[in-house]
Amino acid sequence: MIYRFRVTFEDNEEIYREIEIKSTQHFEDFHHAIVQSISFDNIHNASFFISDDYWRKGDEITLRPATEIDNNERKKQNLLPKGQMHKSKLASLIDDPHQKFVYIYDPKTAWTFQIELLKIVPDDAKAVYPKCAKSVGEAPKQYKTINGLPPVIEDEEFDEAEPHSDDEAYTNAHSDDETALLEGEEGEEAEGEELSDAEEEDFDAPEFEGHTEDED
Repeated sequence: MIYRFRVTFEDNEEIYREIEIKSTQHFEDFHHAIVQSISFDNIHNASFFISDDYWRKGDEITLRPATEIDNNERKKQNLLPKGQMHKSKLASLIDDPHQKFVYIYDPKTAWTFQIELLKIVPDDAKAVYPKCAKSVGEAPKQYKTINGLPPVIEDEEFDEAEPHSDDEAYTNAHSDDETALLEGEEGEEAEGEELSDAEEEDFDAPEFEGHTEDED
């Protein structure tokens, strides 16, 4: 069984994609197909929400596992734990001939799409599913630029700056100078000690033979 869905940008109904997917495939497959069909990157979290006819969001199926804290909060509100896309098959959550979902990609920017089941179509043995069967309108740019500047990439970890090579050279040179200076001082001290020893040898009092007077 093949589902044919229309995926529409919430802000612009004239831009949409029609995607065909097997009923036995998972929501994660559907997620990848949507992102690819609008040429967005695939690095952010995303969620499907079961929706009513007025696009009010119900149970959530998320790409990444929910935290224990999140699930505990949902229990307090009498909400079901979040489903996971890679575990949830489409057929298990479709009980309406025109089933609707709300799909949100990248929670920070909240790209929002309205998804509606259009019909069930015959399986094409030669086709690879999921696939984009129809594309209408050019998708907006995922990242907005400001004054021609590229978008700021958040949550990127940078390594601590390493010492500059000039600083290292200066440090090494400075250390070499100090070593040479210390060696020079030690050499002078050693030379001074040798000179003192030599002076002591040169200036030792001469030994005199005792003078013997002839005894009368």
